[in-house]
Amino acid sequence: MSTLFIHGSADLYGSAKILLQIVKVCVREKEDVVVILPHHGTLVKELEDLGIDVCIVNVGVLRRRYFTPWGILGRVMLWLSATYKITRLIKRYSVSTIYINSANVILGPILKWLTGLPLIWHLHEIVENPSILKYFLVRLIEKSNQVIAVSDATRDFWMKQSTKLNIHLLHNGIPTSDFKHAVSLNDSEFPFTLKNTNNAILIAMVGRVQPWKGQAYFLNIIKSFFDEMKVSELNVYAIMVGDAYPGYEYYVAELKQSIVDNELGDKVFYIGYRRDIPAILASIDLLVLPSLLPDPLPTVVLEAMASGKPVLATLQGGASEMILEGETGAFMPLDDHKKAAETLRSVLLNTEKMREMGQKGNQRVNEYFSLEAFESNWLKLFRTF
Repeated sequence: MSTLFIHGSADLYGSAKILLQIVKVCVREKEDVVVILPHHGTLVKELEDLGIDVCIVNVGVLRRRYFTPWGILGRVMLWLSATYKITRLIKRYSVSTIYINSANVILGPILKWLTGLPLIWHLHEIVENPSILKYFLVRLIEKSNQVIAVSDATRDFWMKQSTKLNIHLLHNGIPTSDFKHAVSLNDSEFPFTLKNTNNAILIAMVGRVQPWKGQAYFLNIIKSFFDEMKVSELNVYAIMVGDAYPGYEYYVAELKQSIVDNELGDKVFYIGYRRDIPAILASIDLLVLPSLLPDPLPTVVLEAMASGKPVLATLQGGASEMILEGETGAFMPLDDHKKAAETLRSVLLNTEKMREMGQKGNQRVNEYFSLEAFESNWLKLFRTF
């Protein structure tokens, strides 16, 4: 009997990395697994290298932009097609459990109804708007046999929407050793070489490019920071890492143009998608997380902590339970780029404090968010379902 995992993307960002870790646990425990992804991508090869069968089925991932009459009609057609294909795969692989790894994959309840199989829903998202989407998702999630949330913020949000939900908390974990031994790029690749050649401070934003992640806000903060900074005070450069979420390619072009328009081209560098995140984090001094909406449990924060780097983030979502103010990082406002720039400046001016925060962050991630703790806790939960 197999567990069928369905995920809403094929990249290697936060929730996809967690799926990969879960599948590795299944392989280690000799659990049979089959994974459905909506398209080809870097995650496919990672899974196939583990000997996992990966089936490509367009599951009609639900996004805010599809909440139009024509958008919903298109989704419905995809859902009908995907349901037919997946039910056939369930029979083919003798599936015993359906595991949905994303709130934007909504086929779980109908698959449960058609097959009679138990449904586990692992929530990595907080969906506040639009209200109709939130209401729709809540009614669907209620049909699950078990629900897992990645943070207190995520669990509390969904449980406030319905008294019928009983949600298990499972913090994400990461392989901290991958970051402990990462080799810095400072001597080998521009713009990281600026750290050595110009005795610079490097700050970075790492994340999928879409408006709510805050890339535009990040640029506003950086612009205000440079406008107010004394000429000889700090030599700072900023790096933006990550590619566009499908459908937001235009946003990358807008961000690049904003860098030009604000005359930041010699200070801010957009370097796109990278697979060497451990090396990038080893090369910087500070991670900035400027999310405009609650980010449930941003994996990049854990990765920065594992790299011994402090984090400056907006105070919301999972970041509020990951970062200890003044100990492992700091918080900034999410709607005032000038005040955020002041906070950034105060953090960067105290290099000794930054070093201490990085060390404490490393201790914290190893104690509370290690891969070993995550795998053990997930396995305990999974075996009780």
